[in-house]
Amino acid sequence: MNKNKKSLPKINRKFILFFIFNFFYTINSISETTVGGIIDKDTRWYTEKGPYYVIRDVLVTKRARLSITPGTQIIIYKPSILDNDIKQLNRLDSLNIKIIIEGALDCGGEQSKRIVFMPQEEERGCSWYGIVFKNAQDKYTEMSYTEIKGAYFGISVINCAPVIHHCQIEFNNVGIQLEEYGNASIYNCVIAYNYSTGIKIKSSNPVIMNNIVAFNINNGMWCDAISKITFEYNCVYGNADGNFIDCDPELGVLKKLNNNKDSVDYKNNIYKNPIFAGTEYDSMSIEKDISLPTEKSKVKDTSIARILHERLVDSIAIKSRHSSYPRYFLSKYSPCRHAANPSSEFSNEDGKRGDIGIFGATKFSPSKSKK
Repeated sequence: MNKNKKSLPKINRKFILFFIFNFFYTINSISETTVGGIIDKDTRWYTEKGPYYVIRDVLVTKRARLSITPGTQIIIYKPSILDNDIKQLNRLDSLNIKIIIEGALDCGGEQSKRIVFMPQEEERGCSWYGIVFKNAQDKYTEMSYTEIKGAYFGISVINCAPVIHHCQIEFNNVGIQLEEYGNASIYNCVIAYNYSTGIKIKSSNPVIMNNIVAFNINNGMWCDAISKITFEYNCVYGNADGNFIDCDPELGVLKKLNNNKDSVDYKNNIYKNPIFAGTEYDSMSIEKDISLPTEKSKVKDTSIARILHERLVDSIAIKSRHSSYPRYFLSKYSPCRHAANPSSEFSNEDGKRGDIGIFGATKFSPSKSKK
């Protein structure tokens, strides 16, 4: 009987052993970066150990601080079961994963090493709840140089005052939601392409300054008509259903010129296309710039043209449009350049007046803003 028993060929044995080894290695690798549940002691998420896969709700308790190093990627899954360990905020929350901060969060990226929060299936739109600051320890809570996308509420702030600066908040249902004394300070962010509204405010008194609130599918900012909001030196543009709902009626009413000779309202907010480098609007601005030599393709008599210009250039606008620029980098023609709050704490690296948006106010320090 043993003689008739067939054994696996050696090549198949090796294949099976190789498969088993890689299977368990993969499982162990994923388990090292899988996170979820209650964090009740100081914890750090490192870039080298990322990306981090969030498979259930995360709660940072009052006794804990979560620190995230620059360049870390956090990927949020759809929950497989209802999480009963962490209190749900509402029915929508019960169906989606959230990261809730009751203690402290140090989420500080860098200009070239941004921290990213995104859903596992980014192409499917909103598929996680978002980051919720609830009764958080304001003094120790900061979010900077971070991208948040694919959430129902990118950032929610409830009864606390975190500092949020130089962040990209895009492709969410609501970009930032402030409610019940959600008195956040929001500086130099880009809040764009959100499906409902960029900023939603209820019973809160936030400070919103030097931001670009643009191209949101419905509204730029939706208020409750009673909150006292500091909304100054922002660029608001291209929000399909209107820039404001139930906000200060004087916002958006152009009354004066700023130092760049652009029309602004009484709070120095601009209502012009921010013009990002490499976009068609940047190319159109180049086309209109009479200080530049005309493109060779548009000159009929090149011999006469060379009398005025030593050399003719090919397709200036086309080259600009297809050049590689960081996302939301301002064009040299942008009205947002040198249009931020003139205070020295918002200056650019060269000491000049700061720019509106994520590449401006590079000298900003949250400690100064809280004085």
